[in-house]
Parts: sequence; C-alpha cells; structure tokens
Amino acid sequence: MTNNEKKHFLVDNLIKIMNDSKLNKVQFADKIGFPEAKWNKISNGRQDIDVSEISKIAEKLRMREIDIYTYPDKYVKKGKEDTNNEVLITMKLNNDLKDKVLAFISENTNLEILKT
Repeated sequence: MTNNEKKHFLVDNLIKIMNDSKLNKVQFADKIGFPEAKWNKISNGRQDIDVSEISKIAEKLRMREIDIYTYPDKYVKKGKEDTNNEVLITMKLNNDLKDKVLAFISENTNLEILKT
C-alpha cells in the first residue's frame, strides 16, 4: 500500500479502538502483540495488515473478530423471525367455562365473534 492509498477499513477500526481505549501507538502495539514499528507502519498506511492477524489481535483485545470488522458497532446475529403467529387450540368446554377461557386468552378483549 502506498501513502496515497486509503487505509484498509480494518486499520481505521483498530485506530478507533486504540483511541477509544485511550492508548497511544506504543501502548496499543504492545497490547496487540505487534512491534511498535510494525503497528506504526500499518496505522500510517505504509504496510498492509494481514487479515489472518485479526484473529490474534481480537484475542489480545478480548474482542470477537466480527466486532473489529463492525467497530464501533457490535455484531448481533438476527434470528430467523417467525412471522407465523397463528395458534390453533381445540377444546371442548361448556358455555360458562368457554367464556372464561376466551376472556383469559384474550385478556378480556372483545371476542364476541368467537362465541358461537
């Protein structure tokens, strides 16, 4: 990478982590296990960071790798949303109990249409 090229977003994120941790370059290099000269070159855009090093850096920072990629946001895996909210219940009840059960289920919502 030349000085004219934009730094990799991972380097920008690591710099944000360094700044948010209130560490200088020397302290941060020590924390992530890099020689000071190497971190200096990487942070100044004069040397590429090897993506395989992110795992080691994440371990040293006690972060997940994905959180370095998404920093300052934390990655949250979204579950498969269940859009089917249908519930089917079959019960044989006498009329008095049926009304009580319907009131309980519907939290006293008007379910006159169901009372057949």
